[in-house]
This record gives sequence, structure tokens and C-alpha cells, in this order.
Amino acid sequence: MEDAKAIAAIHVHAWQAAYQGIVPSTFLDSLSIEDRENRWRTNLDQRASETWVAEEDGKVVGWISAARTRDEDAHSTTGEVWGIYVDPAQWRRGVGGSLWHEAEAHLDAAGFLDITLWVLKENAQAIAFYESIGLVVEPDGEKAIVIGGTALLEIRLRKRLGV
Repeated sequence: MEDAKAIAAIHVHAWQAAYQGIVPSTFLDSLSIEDRENRWRTNLDQRASETWVAEEDGKVVGWISAARTRDEDAHSTTGEVWGIYVDPAQWRRGVGGSLWHEAEAHLDAAGFLDITLWVLKENAQAIAFYESIGLVVEPDGEKAIVIGGTALLEIRLRKRLGV
């Protein structure tokens, strides 16, 4: 619970940096750390997923959240990364990879056979990161979503665990 504000701030700042030119600017500008903090306090209190943070010099610089998949078409042995975000000032410094390995190890130890995540199809930077750690785009894993009044596509990536 004590990390809710830091998680929320990273969530907002990473969205504003990563989705510039993908998600409408008016939506990105409207994101509120206070609103996200309230949601994160609820999420952390309910423990619907496991959440890990990365710290540098006592400051939270990234987070990842993972649990059983939320996808109705997935097998019960599929885990999902619900979100992974790093402070934009820390991008390309190994924070995301460290967080990923922590969540992957947890899901593997919990008996999950696969791990998936959803990413905006236009987010080439994130897709390149995910592919670099062994995820592959699922040919049939695509869904339409609306963010800030704009229709966007998300794609699902998958990695087999324990291989």
C-alpha cells in the first residue's frame, strides 16, 4: 500500500511518454496521479494480482503486476502480466528486464505453463522489448479497444514457461 503513489506516478508518466502519438494527447494530459493512486490502493488491498516494484536508492523506478490470465479463451495454466511500467528516465537501463524475470519466475513456480500480455499494436518500442525477452506475437491474438475516444488494436504476446 505504501508504494501506491509511486506506482501511480510511474503509471501516468510512462503512459504519457510511451503512448504519445498513439493515444490522443487530450486523454494523456487528463491522466491523474491521484486517481491512479486511488485505484492502486484498491488493487494492492484486494491483491487480485501480485505486484513487484524495482527501487533505486530507495525510490520506486518501475513495477510489474501479474496473475492468472483474465482472458476467457485462455487455459487455466496461463499466467498474464497485467502491466509493466518503468519511469521513462530509467528506460533501457535493465529495470524492465529485472521486473519481468521476477514475475516470470513467480508464475513459473506457481505452475503456470505460459505467460501472456496485451500491448497496443502501435507500441513498437514495447513489442521490441517483449520480443527480446522471448515473447512472440500470437497470430490470432488481437482485439479492439477504445482509449480517449479512439479505436486502437491490442495484440497478445505469449511465452512458454519452463522451457
